[in-house]
Amino acid sequence: MATTTNVIEALKYTYGADRVLELFNTESPTFALLSRVKKPLGGRGQFLMPLLVQHGGAFTGITEGGTLPSTLQPDTTEATFSLQEFVGIYDVSWKLLQDARNSKFAFQQAITLLDEGLRNRIMRNLNSDLVDNGKGRLAVLPAADNTSPITVNALPRVETGMVCDIMAVSDDDTKRADSVTINGVDPIARTVKTSGNPSSTAAGDYFVIQDTCDVTSNNPAYHTNGLLSAISDANPAAVVGNYGGLSRSTAGQEFWISPVLSNSSTNRPLTEDLLLQALDAVREKGNAKIDVILSNLAIVRRYHEMLRAESFFALNSMSPIGGGMGRKNMDGKSEVGATPYEFSGIPWHVDPYFNANVIVGMDTSHFFLGVGENEVPRPISEIFENVPFFRQTTSALFEVAWYYQLELVSDNCAAGFQIQDVAES
Repeated sequence: MATTTNVIEALKYTYGADRVLELFNTESPTFALLSRVKKPLGGRGQFLMPLLVQHGGAFTGITEGGTLPSTLQPDTTEATFSLQEFVGIYDVSWKLLQDARNSKFAFQQAITLLDEGLRNRIMRNLNSDLVDNGKGRLAVLPAADNTSPITVNALPRVETGMVCDIMAVSDDDTKRADSVTINGVDPIARTVKTSGNPSSTAAGDYFVIQDTCDVTSNNPAYHTNGLLSAISDANPAAVVGNYGGLSRSTAGQEFWISPVLSNSSTNRPLTEDLLLQALDAVREKGNAKIDVILSNLAIVRRYHEMLRAESFFALNSMSPIGGGMGRKNMDGKSEVGATPYEFSGIPWHVDPYFNANVIVGMDTSHFFLGVGENEVPRPISEIFENVPFFRQTTSALFEVAWYYQLELVSDNCAAGFQIQDVAES
Protein backbone atom coordinates (compact mmCIF):
# COMPACT_ATOMS: atom_id res chain seq x y z
CA MET A 1 0.00 0.00 0.00
CA ALA A 2 1.29 3.36 -0.98
CA THR A 3 1.17 5.89 1.80
CA THR A 4 2.01 9.53 2.03
CA THR A 5 5.13 8.63 3.94
CA ASN A 6 6.33 6.34 1.12
CA VAL A 7 5.99 8.91 -1.65
CA ILE A 8 6.39 12.17 0.24
CA GLU A 9 9.36 13.20 -1.88
CA ALA A 10 7.28 12.95 -5.04
CA LEU A 11 4.38 15.03 -3.80
CA LYS A 12 4.07 18.71 -4.61
CA TYR A 13 3.66 21.46 -2.05
CA THR A 14 0.41 23.40 -2.09
CA TYR A 15 0.46 26.83 -0.57
CA GLY A 16 -2.51 28.49 1.04
CA ALA A 17 -1.82 31.82 -0.65
CA ASP A 18 -0.56 32.79 -4.07
CA ARG A 19 1.96 35.23 -2.66
CA VAL A 20 4.35 35.65 0.23
CA LEU A 21 2.54 37.39 3.07
CA GLU A 22 4.13 40.31 4.92
CA LEU A 23 3.53 39.96 8.64
CA PHE A 24 4.29 43.54 9.65
CA ASN A 25 2.93 47.01 9.12
CA THR A 26 4.10 48.56 5.84
CA GLU A 27 2.10 51.79 5.98
CA SER A 28 3.66 55.07 4.85
CA PRO A 29 0.70 57.47 5.17
CA THR A 30 2.59 60.73 5.72
CA PHE A 31 4.67 60.21 2.58
CA ALA A 32 1.46 59.53 0.66
CA LEU A 33 -0.18 62.65 2.05
CA LEU A 34 2.43 65.15 0.83
CA SER A 35 2.54 66.15 -2.82
CA ARG A 36 5.77 65.74 -4.77
CA VAL A 37 7.19 68.59 -6.83
CA LYS A 38 9.90 67.98 -9.40
CA LYS A 39 11.79 70.97 -10.76
CA PRO A 40 14.99 71.38 -12.76
CA LEU A 41 17.68 71.55 -10.11
CA GLY A 42 20.70 72.60 -12.08
CA GLY A 43 24.05 71.28 -11.00
CA ARG A 44 23.66 72.10 -7.30
CA GLY A 45 20.66 69.89 -6.61
CA GLN A 46 18.83 72.57 -4.61
CA PHE A 47 15.40 74.10 -4.24
CA LEU A 48 15.47 77.89 -3.74
CA MET A 49 12.34 79.45 -2.25
CA PRO A 50 12.16 83.27 -2.65
CA LEU A 51 10.35 84.88 0.29
CA LEU A 52 8.86 88.38 0.69
CA VAL A 53 9.44 89.34 4.32
CA GLN A 54 8.61 93.07 4.23
CA HIS A 55 6.22 95.11 2.10
CA GLY A 56 7.43 98.26 0.43
CA GLY A 57 5.78 101.67 0.35
CA ALA A 58 4.06 103.69 3.06
CA PHE A 59 0.55 104.77 3.99
CA THR A 60 -0.53 107.42 6.50
CA GLY A 61 -2.94 110.25 7.05
CA ILE A 62 -1.71 113.82 6.39
CA THR A 63 -2.93 117.42 6.76
CA GLU A 64 -3.71 119.48 3.71
CA GLY A 65 -0.45 120.24 1.94
CA GLY A 66 1.40 118.12 4.54
CA THR A 67 4.68 116.27 4.15
CA LEU A 68 4.58 112.92 2.36
CA PRO A 69 5.71 109.91 4.37
CA SER A 70 9.03 108.19 3.83
CA THR A 71 8.62 104.93 2.01
CA LEU A 72 10.00 101.55 3.01
CA GLN A 73 11.76 99.31 0.55
CA PRO A 74 10.45 95.77 0.09
CA ASP A 75 12.66 93.11 1.60
CA THR A 76 13.14 89.59 0.30
CA THR A 77 15.19 86.58 1.27
CA GLU A 78 15.36 82.98 0.18
CA ALA A 79 15.26 79.58 1.80
CA THR A 80 17.65 77.00 0.37
CA PHE A 81 16.98 73.28 0.48
CA SER A 82 19.55 70.71 -0.60
CA LEU A 83 18.10 67.35 -1.53
CA GLN A 84 19.18 64.40 0.56
CA GLU A 85 20.40 61.37 -1.35
CA PHE A 86 19.07 57.92 -0.48
CA VAL A 87 20.10 54.50 -1.72
CA GLY A 88 18.58 51.05 -1.27
CA ILE A 89 20.33 47.85 -2.23
CA TYR A 90 19.96 44.08 -2.25
CA ASP A 91 22.09 41.21 -3.59
CA VAL A 92 21.06 38.16 -5.59
CA SER A 93 23.35 35.16 -5.77
CA TRP A 94 24.26 33.61 -9.10
CA LYS A 95 22.91 30.31 -7.80
CA LEU A 96 19.49 31.76 -6.97
CA LEU A 97 19.12 33.17 -10.46
CA GLN A 98 20.34 29.93 -12.00
CA ASP A 99 18.00 27.77 -9.91
CA ALA A 100 15.02 30.00 -10.61
CA ARG A 101 15.56 30.67 -14.30
CA ASN A 102 14.04 27.38 -15.45
CA SER A 103 10.70 28.43 -14.00
CA LYS A 104 9.37 31.79 -15.06
CA PHE A 105 7.07 31.86 -12.05
CA ALA A 106 9.85 30.95 -9.63
CA PHE A 107 12.11 33.63 -11.09
CA GLN A 108 9.43 36.27 -10.87
CA GLN A 109 8.46 35.21 -7.35
CA ALA A 110 12.03 35.37 -6.10
CA ILE A 111 12.74 38.76 -7.64
CA THR A 112 9.35 40.14 -6.63
CA LEU A 113 9.97 39.07 -3.04
CA LEU A 114 13.27 40.93 -2.94
CA ASP A 115 12.06 43.90 -4.96
CA GLU A 116 8.88 44.51 -2.99
CA GLY A 117 10.69 44.02 0.31
CA LEU A 118 13.19 46.72 -0.60
CA ARG A 119 10.45 49.03 -1.88
CA ASN A 120 8.54 48.71 1.39
CA ARG A 121 11.68 49.29 3.45
CA ILE A 122 12.49 52.42 1.44
CA MET A 123 8.97 53.76 1.89
CA ARG A 124 8.92 53.06 5.63
CA ASN A 125 12.29 54.75 6.13
CA LEU A 126 11.27 57.81 4.10
CA ASN A 127 7.99 58.03 6.01
CA SER A 128 9.92 57.71 9.27
CA ASP A 129 12.07 60.70 8.36
CA LEU A 130 9.05 62.80 7.44
CA VAL A 131 7.31 62.38 10.81
CA ASP A 132 10.47 63.28 12.75
CA ASN A 133 12.79 66.23 13.38
CA GLY A 134 15.57 65.65 10.86
CA LYS A 135 17.66 63.31 13.00
CA GLY A 136 16.15 60.16 11.53
CA ARG A 137 15.00 58.82 14.90
CA LEU A 138 13.49 55.35 14.63
CA ALA A 139 12.57 54.96 18.28
CA VAL A 140 12.99 57.17 21.36
CA LEU A 141 13.67 56.08 24.95
CA PRO A 142 11.28 57.67 27.47
CA ALA A 143 13.76 56.95 30.27
CA ALA A 144 17.15 55.38 30.88
CA ASP A 145 17.08 51.73 29.82
CA ASN A 146 20.28 49.73 29.47
CA THR A 147 18.88 46.23 29.16
CA SER A 148 17.39 44.56 26.10
CA PRO A 149 14.49 44.57 25.30
CA ILE A 150 14.51 48.35 25.43
CA THR A 151 11.30 50.28 26.08
CA VAL A 152 10.49 53.13 23.65
CA ASN A 153 7.81 55.83 23.81
CA ALA A 154 5.89 55.17 20.59
CA LEU A 155 5.42 52.54 17.92
CA PRO A 156 9.03 51.76 16.94
CA ARG A 157 9.98 52.33 13.32
CA VAL A 158 12.68 49.65 13.32
CA GLU A 159 12.47 46.21 11.74
CA THR A 160 14.00 42.89 12.71
CA GLY A 161 17.40 42.53 11.05
CA MET A 162 18.19 46.25 10.86
CA VAL A 163 21.54 47.43 12.18
CA CYS A 164 21.23 50.56 14.31
CA ASP A 165 23.12 52.90 16.61
CA ILE A 166 21.62 54.29 19.80
CA MET A 167 22.54 57.98 20.04
CA ALA A 168 22.74 60.32 23.02
CA VAL A 169 20.19 63.13 22.77
CA SER A 170 22.55 65.37 24.75
CA ASP A 171 24.95 65.83 21.82
CA ASP A 172 23.66 63.68 18.91
CA ASP A 173 27.21 62.36 18.76
CA THR A 174 27.89 59.89 21.56
CA LYS A 175 26.86 56.35 20.72
CA ARG A 176 25.20 54.56 23.63
CA ALA A 177 25.35 51.42 21.51
CA ASP A 178 27.26 50.92 18.27
CA SER A 179 25.96 48.77 15.41
CA VAL A 180 23.45 46.64 17.27
CA THR A 181 21.21 44.29 15.32
CA ILE A 182 17.47 44.46 15.91
CA ASN A 183 16.46 40.96 17.00
CA GLY A 184 12.79 41.59 17.69
CA VAL A 185 10.12 44.26 17.91
CA ASP A 186 6.99 44.19 20.09
CA PRO A 187 4.67 46.94 18.81
CA ILE A 188 2.12 46.43 21.60
CA ALA A 189 4.58 46.52 24.48
CA ARG A 190 6.63 49.22 22.71
CA THR A 191 9.90 47.31 23.16
CA VAL A 192 12.89 46.62 20.92
CA LYS A 193 15.18 43.60 21.41
CA THR A 194 18.82 44.22 20.42
CA SER A 195 21.92 42.08 19.96
CA GLY A 196 23.75 44.07 22.62
CA ASN A 197 22.93 46.36 25.50
CA PRO A 198 23.49 50.13 25.48
CA SER A 199 25.21 51.92 28.34
CA SER A 200 24.51 55.13 30.25
CA THR A 201 21.31 55.91 28.36
CA ALA A 202 19.03 58.81 29.26
CA ALA A 203 15.52 59.92 28.45
CA GLY A 204 15.37 61.12 24.85
CA ASP A 205 18.16 58.89 23.50
CA TYR A 206 17.20 57.36 20.20
CA PHE A 207 17.75 54.64 17.58
CA VAL A 208 19.03 55.58 14.11
CA ILE A 209 20.16 53.57 11.12
CA GLN A 210 23.83 52.68 11.55
CA ASP A 211 26.24 55.59 10.94
CA THR A 212 23.61 58.08 9.75
CA CYS A 213 24.12 60.54 12.62
CA ASP A 214 27.79 61.33 13.20
CA VAL A 215 28.92 64.84 14.11
CA THR A 216 32.46 63.79 15.03
CA SER A 217 33.24 62.91 11.43
CA ASN A 218 31.84 66.26 10.32
CA ASN A 219 28.91 64.50 8.72
CA PRO A 220 25.37 65.80 8.91
CA ALA A 221 22.50 63.50 9.62
CA TYR A 222 21.83 61.56 6.43
CA HIS A 223 18.10 62.17 6.58
CA THR A 224 15.53 64.49 5.13
CA ASN A 225 13.98 67.12 7.34
CA GLY A 226 10.71 66.05 8.89
CA LEU A 227 7.53 67.86 9.88
CA LEU A 228 8.90 68.47 13.38
CA SER A 229 11.84 70.47 12.02
CA ALA A 230 9.83 72.30 9.35
CA ILE A 231 6.98 73.14 11.74
CA SER A 232 8.75 74.36 14.85
CA ASP A 233 9.54 77.41 16.98
CA ALA A 234 13.22 76.50 17.34
CA ASN A 235 16.14 75.69 15.08
CA PRO A 236 16.78 72.00 14.47
CA ALA A 237 19.69 70.28 16.15
CA ALA A 238 23.19 71.11 14.93
CA VAL A 239 23.46 67.72 13.25
CA VAL A 240 20.49 68.72 11.08
CA GLY A 241 21.27 72.37 10.39
CA ASN A 242 18.89 75.32 10.15
CA TYR A 243 15.75 74.56 8.21
CA GLY A 244 16.05 76.08 4.75
CA GLY A 245 19.27 77.76 5.88
CA LEU A 246 17.35 80.38 7.90
CA SER A 247 17.83 80.83 11.65
CA ARG A 248 14.70 81.15 13.77
CA SER A 249 16.76 82.84 16.49
CA THR A 250 17.91 85.71 14.26
CA ALA A 251 16.08 89.02 14.67
CA GLY A 252 13.98 89.75 11.61
CA GLN A 253 13.49 86.07 10.74
CA GLU A 254 10.62 85.43 13.12
CA PHE A 255 8.49 84.73 10.03
CA TRP A 256 10.16 81.30 9.96
CA ILE A 257 8.75 80.39 13.41
CA SER A 258 5.71 78.12 13.53
CA PRO A 259 2.99 78.34 16.18
CA VAL A 260 3.81 75.77 18.87
CA LEU A 261 1.63 75.11 21.91
CA SER A 262 3.70 73.40 24.60
CA ASN A 263 3.33 72.72 28.31
CA SER A 264 6.95 72.71 29.55
CA SER A 265 7.33 68.98 28.82
CA THR A 266 4.44 68.07 31.13
CA ASN A 267 1.75 66.09 29.34
CA ARG A 268 -1.81 67.40 29.62
CA PRO A 269 -5.21 66.27 28.34
CA LEU A 270 -6.28 67.13 24.83
CA THR A 271 -9.02 69.77 24.73
CA GLU A 272 -11.11 71.43 22.08
CA ASP A 273 -9.65 74.80 23.09
CA LEU A 274 -6.08 73.61 22.43
CA LEU A 275 -7.03 72.64 18.91
CA LEU A 276 -8.88 75.89 18.28
CA GLN A 277 -5.95 77.93 19.62
CA ALA A 278 -3.63 76.18 17.17
CA LEU A 279 -5.95 76.79 14.21
CA ASP A 280 -6.30 80.47 15.13
CA ALA A 281 -2.54 80.92 15.54
CA VAL A 282 -1.87 79.64 12.02
CA ARG A 283 -4.50 81.98 10.60
CA GLU A 284 -3.14 84.95 12.56
CA LYS A 285 0.55 84.47 11.83
CA GLY A 286 0.77 82.38 8.71
CA ASN A 287 -2.24 83.73 6.81
CA ALA A 288 -3.03 80.09 6.13
CA LYS A 289 -5.84 77.64 6.67
CA ILE A 290 -5.13 74.22 8.08
CA ASP A 291 -6.38 71.43 5.82
CA VAL A 292 -4.72 68.41 7.50
CA ILE A 293 -4.22 67.33 11.11
CA LEU A 294 -1.82 64.45 11.88
CA SER A 295 -1.20 62.29 14.95
CA ASN A 296 -0.64 58.73 16.04
CA LEU A 297 -3.35 56.29 17.06
CA ALA A 298 -2.98 56.87 20.81
CA ILE A 299 -3.82 60.55 20.45
CA VAL A 300 -6.82 59.76 18.25
CA ARG A 301 -8.09 57.59 21.10
CA ARG A 302 -7.74 60.60 23.40
CA TYR A 303 -9.68 62.63 20.84
CA HIS A 304 -12.51 60.12 21.07
CA GLU A 305 -12.47 60.51 24.84
CA MET A 306 -12.55 64.30 24.55
CA LEU A 307 -15.59 64.17 22.30
CA ARG A 308 -17.45 61.85 24.63
CA ALA A 309 -16.61 64.04 27.61
CA GLU A 310 -17.92 67.12 25.85
CA SER A 311 -21.03 65.30 24.64
CA PHE A 312 -20.82 66.07 20.94
CA PHE A 313 -19.53 62.77 19.58
CA ALA A 314 -22.70 62.31 17.57
CA LEU A 315 -22.53 65.76 15.98
CA ASN A 316 -20.23 64.77 13.14
CA SER A 317 -17.07 66.09 14.78
CA MET A 318 -15.51 62.63 14.58
CA SER A 319 -17.28 61.09 11.63
CA PRO A 320 -15.50 59.31 8.78
CA ILE A 321 -15.18 61.56 5.77
CA GLY A 322 -15.36 58.71 3.29
CA GLY A 323 -12.92 56.82 1.15
CA GLY A 324 -10.06 57.11 3.57
CA MET A 325 -6.68 58.66 3.05
CA GLY A 326 -5.38 55.22 2.37
CA ARG A 327 -1.75 54.82 1.58
CA LYS A 328 -0.07 55.03 -1.76
CA ASN A 329 2.60 52.87 -3.21
CA MET A 330 5.68 54.33 -4.84
CA ASP A 331 3.79 54.74 -8.11
CA GLY A 332 1.21 56.95 -6.43
CA LYS A 333 -1.62 54.39 -6.59
CA SER A 334 -3.98 54.30 -3.64
CA GLU A 335 -3.97 51.34 -1.29
CA VAL A 336 -6.18 50.39 1.59
CA GLY A 337 -5.55 52.45 4.72
CA ALA A 338 -7.09 53.98 7.77
CA THR A 339 -10.18 56.13 7.45
CA PRO A 340 -9.43 59.70 8.48
CA TYR A 341 -11.57 61.65 10.90
CA GLU A 342 -12.20 65.34 11.17
CA PHE A 343 -12.14 68.26 13.58
CA SER A 344 -14.03 71.41 12.67
CA GLY A 345 -14.30 70.10 9.12
CA ILE A 346 -10.55 69.43 8.83
CA PRO A 347 -9.48 65.87 7.95
CA TRP A 348 -7.57 64.20 10.80
CA HIS A 349 -5.17 61.65 9.37
CA VAL A 350 -3.57 58.91 11.39
CA ASP A 351 0.00 57.73 11.00
CA PRO A 352 0.64 54.83 13.41
CA TYR A 353 4.34 55.75 13.43
CA PHE A 354 3.86 59.43 14.28
CA ASN A 355 5.82 60.72 17.24
CA ALA A 356 4.50 60.46 20.78
CA ASN A 357 2.59 63.26 22.54
CA VAL A 358 2.40 65.60 19.53
CA ILE A 359 -0.22 66.78 17.04
CA VAL A 360 0.72 68.54 13.80
CA GLY A 361 -1.54 70.57 11.55
CA MET A 362 -0.60 72.16 8.24
CA ASP A 363 -1.78 73.93 5.16
CA THR A 364 -0.49 71.41 2.62
CA SER A 365 -0.18 74.06 -0.10
CA HIS A 366 2.90 75.31 1.81
CA PHE A 367 4.59 71.96 2.51
CA PHE A 368 5.64 69.52 -0.16
CA LEU A 369 8.31 67.00 -1.14
CA GLY A 370 10.96 68.40 -3.40
CA VAL A 371 12.37 65.57 -5.51
CA GLY A 372 15.02 65.15 -8.16
CA GLU A 373 14.44 63.73 -11.61
CA ASN A 374 12.59 60.74 -10.16
CA GLU A 375 9.27 61.42 -8.48
CA VAL A 376 9.52 58.04 -6.74
CA PRO A 377 12.50 55.81 -5.87
CA ARG A 378 13.65 53.78 -8.87
CA PRO A 379 16.39 51.21 -9.57
CA ILE A 380 19.52 52.89 -10.86
CA SER A 381 19.41 50.40 -13.74
CA GLU A 382 16.29 52.20 -14.99
CA ILE A 383 17.92 55.59 -14.50
CA PHE A 384 21.30 55.04 -16.10
CA GLU A 385 21.83 51.82 -18.03
CA ASN A 386 18.49 50.08 -18.48
CA VAL A 387 19.84 46.71 -17.33
CA PRO A 388 18.25 44.75 -14.50
CA PHE A 389 21.35 43.80 -12.51
CA PHE A 390 24.93 44.84 -11.90
CA ARG A 391 27.47 42.03 -11.49
CA GLN A 392 29.82 42.38 -8.55
CA THR A 393 33.50 41.95 -9.33
CA THR A 394 34.63 40.13 -6.19
CA SER A 395 31.61 38.00 -5.20
CA ALA A 396 29.29 35.59 -7.00
CA LEU A 397 26.45 38.06 -6.66
CA PHE A 398 24.35 40.37 -8.73
CA GLU A 399 23.45 43.69 -7.16
CA VAL A 400 20.27 45.73 -7.47
CA ALA A 401 20.39 49.34 -6.23
CA TRP A 402 17.72 52.04 -5.91
CA TYR A 403 18.36 55.78 -5.84
CA TYR A 404 16.28 58.76 -4.71
CA GLN A 405 16.65 62.45 -3.89
CA LEU A 406 14.23 64.08 -1.49
CA GLU A 407 13.69 66.99 0.90
CA LEU A 408 10.70 68.35 2.77
CA VAL A 409 10.34 71.90 1.46
CA SER A 410 8.24 74.80 2.75
CA ASP A 411 7.68 78.40 1.72
CA ASN A 412 5.84 79.32 4.94
CA CYS A 413 6.68 77.52 8.19
CA ALA A 414 3.96 79.50 9.99
CA ALA A 415 1.39 77.65 7.87
CA GLY A 416 1.59 74.73 10.29
CA PHE A 417 1.32 74.14 14.03
CA GLN A 418 2.51 71.75 16.70
CA ILE A 419 0.62 70.90 19.86
CA GLN A 420 3.17 69.31 22.16
CA ASP A 421 2.87 67.52 25.50
CA VAL A 422 -0.44 65.83 24.71
CA ALA A 423 -1.18 62.99 27.13
CA GLU A 424 -1.62 59.60 25.43
CA SER A 425 -3.05 57.80 28.45
